[in-house]
Amino acid sequence: MTSELSERRRGRTLTLFVIAGALAVIAAVTVGIEVRSSSPNAASGPVVPGLEETISGAQRVTIVSQEASYRIERTQRGWAMRDRDDYPVLPARLAQLTEGLEGLRYTRRMTSDASKHERLGVTDPRQGGRGILVQIEDGRGALLVNLILGVETNGLYVRQPDNDQTWAAEGELPPLRDVATWMALQPLSLPAERLARVEIMPAEGRAYILARDAADQPWRIAAPALAGLPQMITAAAEHLTQLSPSDVRTAPAIQGAPTARIRARTFDGIIIDAELIASDGRTWVKMVARAETPEQEPAALAINNESAAWAYALTSEDVQALAPPLTQLVPSAAPPAAVPPPF
Repeated sequence: MTSELSERRRGRTLTLFVIAGALAVIAAVTVGIEVRSSSPNAASGPVVPGLEETISGAQRVTIVSQEASYRIERTQRGWAMRDRDDYPVLPARLAQLTEGLEGLRYTRRMTSDASKHERLGVTDPRQGGRGILVQIEDGRGALLVNLILGVETNGLYVRQPDNDQTWAAEGELPPLRDVATWMALQPLSLPAERLARVEIMPAEGRAYILARDAADQPWRIAAPALAGLPQMITAAAEHLTQLSPSDVRTAPAIQGAPTARIRARTFDGIIIDAELIASDGRTWVKMVARAETPEQEPAALAINNESAAWAYALTSEDVQALAPPLTQLVPSAAPPAAVPPPF
């Protein structure tokens, strides 16, 4: 009797568990239906599923936008900017792109109307659109990533190039429109304190010389002997050490007559000659160092090993600041007497 009672109790308990489980399933389905009905366009999940497993096989990264197009490839010496003559790419920037793409998540289903792509910034840049095309290929040419990104002030949007469906997404990506952010573009790695004399032959006007007697002394216009604006003189004298190029090519790729020249001398006897050359609608700087004494030859060689093989595209701000006309430093002065060019 006791055994039969216990059996009936276990049966009722099992039945209650089954009923409770069924109710939980029904509740979950009901909540899901309610959520979808209240937010029919809600979406979730990775934009590039499985990328963590496949990205190790990546061989090539292609970025296309209205501002810049570039191709990064894995070489024997590491990742390099292939269409910038294999200039090395910053590993940290590449890691940032990888992590950003792996963490990219859908948040909302947007439009599939191609006429609305412009508003979301996902029009194809290969056809003049505002979007950013990001493609990553493996060694066989298979696309691991193939997206057009719309990076707008009101959000991030994505779609595949062959699909009109657009999605809102969330994630952190590096700047993709600026090729310079992928490379350590520092033409002259030299502290400004080491400069003693800078001879400038600008594109317009006469040549002039800036000098100082010691690193803790102010710069002056040494020839012609004029009183100028101290801040402007200092900026012109030291700007060669503070350039922020926008692009790079090998030095032989940029040819033409120099539009301006700069020669800088350090206190310890190194001479840096720089030339500004106009090419392809931009101004480039090329430079080479030499030593005045045998003791300084290793230091000059170190500068050349880093910079002499390359030509660097300058921003308009760098062009104006690197070799300004003398009248910019002495705006109220009368035309000075003729001074022989320093070069």
